[in-house]
Amino acid sequence: MREDILNYFKILEKRELLGTSYLFVGEDEGTVVDVVKLISCNEELSFCGQCWDCKRIEDGNHPDLHVILPEGLSIKIDSIREGIRFFSLKSFRLKKKILIIKDAQTLTPAAANAFLKTLEEPPKNSFIAISTSKLEGLLPTIISRCRKIFLPFKEKEVDRSLEDSVFSFLKGQDLRFADRKKFSSFLWALIMVFRDGLISKSGWINNQLPQGGEREIILNSYEIEEIDSILKDILKIYEVAKSINMNLALNLIRLKL
Repeated sequence: MREDILNYFKILEKRELLGTSYLFVGEDEGTVVDVVKLISCNEELSFCGQCWDCKRIEDGNHPDLHVILPEGLSIKIDSIREGIRFFSLKSFRLKKKILIIKDAQTLTPAAANAFLKTLEEPPKNSFIAISTSKLEGLLPTIISRCRKIFLPFKEKEVDRSLEDSVFSFLKGQDLRFADRKKFSSFLWALIMVFRDGLISKSGWINNQLPQGGEREIILNSYEIEEIDSILKDILKIYEVAKSINMNLALNLIRLKL
């Protein structure tokens, strides 16, 4: 959820643990902009949304913010080189120079490879937010060099009643689906359980969720890195949910649990 993500970044800021490069997976790009406001605004606990910096960031024309978008169907190497040059300029107002790359799954191979060195050796006092609606198409080397944040989904209709099936599945019960739409909804429910767990677990001391319910008890058996890996695999399966063998997909997920 959006508030969980913002609270997570508040914790990182407060503890001076904010990293440089983050990969935001999902379609809610407004949350990415709010994260940028949070780390840029002088408001102590969050962001005001009303100051000069917040308004300029919202409009995408802050002098310390550079946004890269696809040109046509892809992000080309010239756009990436422009972003790299942006980091060589002196900061105008903010403590960090901020680069946002939207729809990163459209990076051409040349553009992606050109950006790898910047991710390996990020400039001092920089913040890189890479957003993608799907992990497919992104170089594994880019994925591995970023901390991953799973954004709130914009799925209009998610069958919450399937959460009971999710918990049964996580506890070892075999499931079978004959309806592909129901199968897709089950995958979304499963993704949300792990997504929310990843966000919440990242914000707790010693990586422990409070023992307040079945979800927390189950997820406490996984390390953050394991949840991250499971999420990536389930997202890949969801990408091909319309054509994959449903029982085979469930078995593949089972092997990861």
